[in-house]
Amino acid sequence: MACDVASGVPRGVAVTIEGVRKSFEGGRIRALEEISLRVEPGEIVALTGPSGCGKSTLLNMVGALDRPDAGRIQVGDVEVTALRDPVEYRATTIGFVFQFHHLIPTLTALENVQLPLLGRGIARAERVRRARELVAEVGLADRERSSPATLSGGERQRIALARALALDPPLLLADEPTGALDSATGAQIVALLQRVRAERGTTILLVTNDDRVALAADRIVRLRDGRAEEGAVTRSVARRSGEA
Repeated sequence: MACDVASGVPRGVAVTIEGVRKSFEGGRIRALEEISLRVEPGEIVALTGPSGCGKSTLLNMVGALDRPDAGRIQVGDVEVTALRDPVEYRATTIGFVFQFHHLIPTLTALENVQLPLLGRGIARAERVRRARELVAEVGLADRERSSPATLSGGERQRIALARALALDPPLLLADEPTGALDSATGAQIVALLQRVRAERGTTILLVTNDDRVALAADRIVRLRDGRAEEGAVTRSVARRSGEA
């Protein structure tokens, strides 16, 4: 599904979270209590809050890496909480970007970006072509043959972002994507995420403890005591913060 940039119609999907609860250790640790949230197609929403408040847990449930104890999650026309086998959903709908890049150290940058394309019936030449386009898109065309060990932290995260976009997912989930980076490099990753949304219309749901990253989003949703506290953030406010 391509992005209709010219018409301004987003190609991202809506995310609807209704009454989601999650606990651990037999109910002793209650991570999320009746979380309800809607993310519009093509929107960037930042989840913030203190450590242990359930931000990553919620992200993982949207990505079908975990299941809620109760409640409903819908992404586009897929009811995630009803999926028995979420493998295809994760492969075609979700792009994951984590705090630590999780690149395969024995593969080159170009080979890492091709990983999601394997087993999809895509010819090798087409896989290479797509991967090269994505590596160039994140500004690393000259490093495509480099191993992860020879890349900087920011370069590794940019390759991880390129890999997450390999199947052009309508939803990108980013868990502390700048958490292991210095502020300048983190700002580059945020700018890339904003460009992905602008050019592809991708919906982005991200977890962050960095106020500057959060202010780059369209909205901030703060989790506290297992519940959501929402506040709108305008792009003009985000720009002023970045200029400060």
